[in-house]
Amino acid sequence: MAGEMPLLNIYCATIFQHRQDFLIRNTDYNVIKLQTTKSLREDGSAIFEVPELEDETVASKIEVLFADVPVIAKYRKKLVNLKWAHTSSNGVNFLMDSFEKDEPFPQFTLTKTPGSLNALHTTEYVIGHIIANERQFFQAKESQRKSKWDRAIYASGRSLSSLSIGILGVGKIGQKLAKICKEFGMTVWGLTRRKYTAEDGCPHIDFYRTQERLSDLLENCDYICSILPSTPQTRDMLSGDVLKSCKNKKSVFINVGRGDVVDEQSIVHAINNGWLSGAVLDVFRTEPLPAASRLWSLPGVTVTPHVSGWSLGPSHTENIMRCFMDKIQCYVEGLPLKDVLDWSQGY
Repeated sequence: MAGEMPLLNIYCATIFQHRQDFLIRNTDYNVIKLQTTKSLREDGSAIFEVPELEDETVASKIEVLFADVPVIAKYRKKLVNLKWAHTSSNGVNFLMDSFEKDEPFPQFTLTKTPGSLNALHTTEYVIGHIIANERQFFQAKESQRKSKWDRAIYASGRSLSSLSIGILGVGKIGQKLAKICKEFGMTVWGLTRRKYTAEDGCPHIDFYRTQERLSDLLENCDYICSILPSTPQTRDMLSGDVLKSCKNKKSVFINVGRGDVVDEQSIVHAINNGWLSGAVLDVFRTEPLPAASRLWSLPGVTVTPHVSGWSLGPSHTENIMRCFMDKIQCYVEGLPLKDVLDWSQGY
């Protein structure tokens, strides 16, 4: 019958019930919810379980899957007829790390939520911490707790217009951050894989550097913000004595990308040696961050639990699911899908 929606079963395996409920309310496709649970091991790491996917009969029926990254990583070998999987996450390093050496990549297409949907949340997180650091918000709260009227703590505050920031990774999130930083008058440096100039790159970036000249960027920036994905090229990029290049500026390091860009000891060493004046860390090599980590109590370090681009607010949920629904329409019509993971690059 003309105008009828094509028959398509969309299987959902996610702990975010409100997202699949949104899909059920706003689409005429057949949405099949698979019970998905998350529990924690003694070390705090997560275990995702979808009992129905243990049944090969059920798993083999699935052509289209909306799922959390750990679910895809755990059950991908059972999904023998999967053609397309979509995740609401932007980073998929958990999935990429699940492959054995020389194991061929899957034949199915994987799409992600684009970084642009998380860009504003992440930018607000970064700018918020920069302002809080320069205007001494945390010290002010401590003075209030002590009922102490102390104007001296504000004496060293700097205007953002006098500061520089180096953004490692100038994708959609990095470009959004660069734009807002420029609106505050900051000088913006960008680290990219290939060479750009101010003329042919992002209009909000003043200076470009590639990894070969990373030290130039580190030497010239008051804040260093990593938005890098986890790839063989980026892992441990800042480990060892690399952060020594920050010593003249005594930069603040902000990490909202992936935790394996630098090891914990290198951050501790850089702060203890005065190369960095502080760090704002939202991502870590091991998550949750172990309670024994020195980062929890190291002076000058702020730790948050991987939330810089995260929200369960209704508007964010709608944006994420509308993006997926647009992809469903493209899939049904045989049009190219956007935000497709490049298996060889890992992002």
